Amino acid sequence: MDIANMIFFDEDDDDALFGEDLEVLDIIDFGFPRRIYPRSNHFHQMDELTFFQRFRLRKETVLNILINIEDQLEYASDMNNSVTPMDQLLTSLRFYASAGHLASIADFMGMHLSTASRVIQRVSRVLANLSQQHIHMPAGNDLARVQNEFYNIARFVRVVGCVDGTHIRINSPGTVIKY
Repeated sequence: MDIANMIFFDEDDDDALFGEDLEVLDIIDFGFPRRIYPRSNHFHQMDELTFFQRFRLRKETVLNILINIEDQLEYASDMNNSVTPMDQLLTSLRFYASAGHLASIADFMGMHLSTASRVIQRVSRVLANLSQQHIHMPAGNDLARVQNEFYNIARFVRVVGCVDGTHIRINSPGTVIKY
């Protein structure tokens, strides 16, 4: 071996490069290694106040919702560390309550960003399908009565319903209206 090769060639470097090549070949053959995220049991670990602050619903209410949608959220098997219906619901409720970034919600719930996105989309569809059972708009004589009641309360014209802001944060426009 001449002196030029001795300067630029080191056996340890060759082993390191060969090791990196093996890692690349493993990724090509088998894909990236799966990352299993540790998940906390937020429902059981949090007290009632902390739970309400994070998810904007009481535990009892969450259980009532879960009873109605659990069968639609359950996976056929528990393979691949599937997300439980409770965790799916809590992920979506955290997203609704915080209007936060999806990445922070995924980290909080212990799942990958794409999993959190799919879960929120799935739960949102299931909850939207329940709207016919729980959201009722006034019709007929009730329509005029409700409009008159809103007008008498706050001088709102032709209003037939509202969102109370309990579960959806509504920022004040800055003026205080006294009734």
